[in-house]
Amino acid sequence: MRHNKFAKKGVRISFFPLVKRESVSLPSPFHHLGIWEVRSRSMDPMRTEAKIVLQEGVPVSLHYDDVYFSKEGGWEESKYVFLEGNRIPEAFSKKEISQIQIGELGFGTGLNFFVTLDHWQRINDPPSVHFVSLEGFPLPSEILHSLNLSFPGKPLWTEALQESYTEQRKRWNLDANDMIWKVQIPHQKSPNPQTTFTLTLYLGDVLECLELFPKIDFWYLDGFSPNKNPNMWSPETLSQIRIHSKKGTRFSTFTAAGFIRRNLESLGFFVQKQKGFGKKREMLTGVLL
Repeated sequence: MRHNKFAKKGVRISFFPLVKRESVSLPSPFHHLGIWEVRSRSMDPMRTEAKIVLQEGVPVSLHYDDVYFSKEGGWEESKYVFLEGNRIPEAFSKKEISQIQIGELGFGTGLNFFVTLDHWQRINDPPSVHFVSLEGFPLPSEILHSLNLSFPGKPLWTEALQESYTEQRKRWNLDANDMIWKVQIPHQKSPNPQTTFTLTLYLGDVLECLELFPKIDFWYLDGFSPNKNPNMWSPETLSQIRIHSKKGTRFSTFTAAGFIRRNLESLGFFVQKQKGFGKKREMLTGVLL
């Protein structure tokens, strides 16, 4: 483990070498066109690269034909779907809980991480949080910065975090052994100095990364839509979610696809539809019985 030189103001950033896999370079020949080429280490040859373009300041994956977030109401949508959908504010207020494990499928620009961190910092004495996520196509700093421009005034990517994540992404592309980015942030108001918000981000294929997840209390299922990114919603992926859950584990997701609901129910989750955010009619939430 190596600690990063960019850590500031109590934020601890670390690199954790792990599983060894074949190295892949990261050329970027399309920058002059406003297109970024991002490569994954997935063993699936159909998922080896994804081109990202900014459309009206919002990153769009040309590979998946989907946006990373909505510029209009994206912050509120993340809060509604994942925090409120999972009853996270209620969990943050329970004094008997010492730590909460949140698992996310699809780190993307980090929006859900920052929304959750911001809410956690506003609670007077919350439990510690371990936020575990995965990403097969880590984004370059130019794309990450679009999140800051879309939501001015929100606590998002600092220069130190961007530089650290960029360094980790480059290291991962040179040596697949470096696949974990870890950040630890202290609570600003808690009387307990041990209260922290820890991000552990695994870079790589969804199934390979999920095998490394701990038991999760709350799932953020936030990959691109099931019809555009089927691997993120496959029966194998959902089975890994079940394996890394426990009785009472909750999940929430923006999708209301019938086959996702049926597959989760077959794994023992009680699933219900509820009102989606904004103009979206429905979304899914649930709990493992």
